[in-house]
Amino acid sequence: MKTEYQNVSDRTAALTEIWREVLGEEDLDETSDLLDSGGTSLHLLQIVGKIYDVLGVDVRLRDVFAHASPQSLAAFIDSSQA
Repeated sequence: MKTEYQNVSDRTAALTEIWREVLGEEDLDETSDLLDSGGTSLHLLQIVGKIYDVLGVDVRLRDVFAHASPQSLAAFIDSSQA
C-alpha cells in the first residue's frame, strides 16, 4: 500500500476525490453514496481501477457496491488490512 494513505482519514479523502472525478460531481463528500449519486456499473469499474492506481489497494466490485460511500469503503479497507 502507498504510504501517504496509511490511515482511514487519508483514504477517505482520496476516495472522495475518486468519487468526484469519476462521477464528475465536485460537491460530493465522504458520505455520498455512489449509487444515489448516479453511479453505474461502468463507474464502479472505473472506481475500482482508480483505487488500485491511487491507493495501491485491490478491492472487488462487490466491496465498492456494499460500501458505497468513500467513508464506508475507507473503513472497510482499514478493517480488512488490519
